[in-house]
Amino acid sequence: MSTQVGVGFSENPKSYHAGIEAATAALANTETKKSDLAILFSTPKHNPSQLLSSVRSVVGPDTRIIGGQGNGVITTNKFGYEGYQVGVAVLTSDSFDVDIFSEGGLPDNDYNVGVALGKQIKNQKTKGKRNLFLFHEVIKGKPTEECRMNVNNPPTFLQGMKHSLGTWPRTSGFCLLGDFQYYPSHQFFEDRVQQQSAIALLLSGDVEMDSILVHGLKPASSYYTITKVDENVILEIDNKPALDAVAEILGGDSDSFGEFFVVLGINRGEKFGDYIPENYLNRVPHRIEPERRGLVTFERDLKQGDQFQLMRHNFSDFEYLQQRCETILETVRNKKPFLALYLDCSGRASAYSDTEREDVEIVQQIIGSKIPLFGIYTGGEIAEVRGDVEFTLFNSIICIFSE
Repeated sequence: MSTQVGVGFSENPKSYHAGIEAATAALANTETKKSDLAILFSTPKHNPSQLLSSVRSVVGPDTRIIGGQGNGVITTNKFGYEGYQVGVAVLTSDSFDVDIFSEGGLPDNDYNVGVALGKQIKNQKTKGKRNLFLFHEVIKGKPTEECRMNVNNPPTFLQGMKHSLGTWPRTSGFCLLGDFQYYPSHQFFEDRVQQQSAIALLLSGDVEMDSILVHGLKPASSYYTITKVDENVILEIDNKPALDAVAEILGGDSDSFGEFFVVLGINRGEKFGDYIPENYLNRVPHRIEPERRGLVTFERDLKQGDQFQLMRHNFSDFEYLQQRCETILETVRNKKPFLALYLDCSGRASAYSDTEREDVEIVQQIIGSKIPLFGIYTGGEIAEVRGDVEFTLFNSIICIFSE
């Protein structure tokens, strides 16, 4: 039996019916009408318990279920965000093994959760190649002005995973963001609805995951140095108050920082070499601390001495996106691809990035026309960067799974 994949979509505002519609449509797109794994994505407008139970009623008691709530859902020919979108992808195969893992308790415990999840994966007996797909809740607890995140709080979740794994297998993933009001999401694991958890999908055997990172930003300045920092507050840049330094760089008034959109690009590659998108991590100040003239970032991994460049939007460069799609298709040309995942940063959606067209449409046309496509709008991406696995923002990831 070859690997079978089906993808379904619904925008029914009634959660139980939406789950049935999406799961039924997914199974209808397979020949076997059964599944080993179901991946469930939805927006937080749906009742998670009703949604999960309805999907279970369709896929049956033996299907393993994982998933979560994000800002929007993507399928082969449909997409949407901040509405009542639900997507289900089902998969069955006798070519490889499917294992799933979960660890809870993320807030202020990122590293230990990563260690525990990594141990589960490390101890799982498998044959053949290992391919790891990760996702976890990104917002820590209820939304507050601080908007604290379950990422980059040194030591980090990913560092904890690497401690246990030793060497990363092929790895991709994303962070779940309920919506742009920074509400936490729910996660689905088997028959449980949970929060503040990390989930891993491990495919092993005659299967291979290829992925490619699509950047949405380009450098727009020379290098600047962080000269003073307090946890996630950048206090000084080049020995000047950070807020004043950025205003000076941008040629604006520091009191109107709210009008700026500032992204700091951290180059992990050669400092003055050619621009290589895969070498960049993006870090985002989301508010100011006026008393100390500081910039408050989502992440907590920047430190004194780090150098950065200011980055500019590049979301409307659809020719670049098309090239990335064609590049990964060429990578799998001699394989048997059965599923493509598109993990798209919510900030790239046209409603927020002010682009004339949705980037998802390009991916649907080029990849979805050839391979079943499934995806989610994310709150951050987990990608391979220069041999390591890192958290980054304002990018998208295309993953293709092949026999």
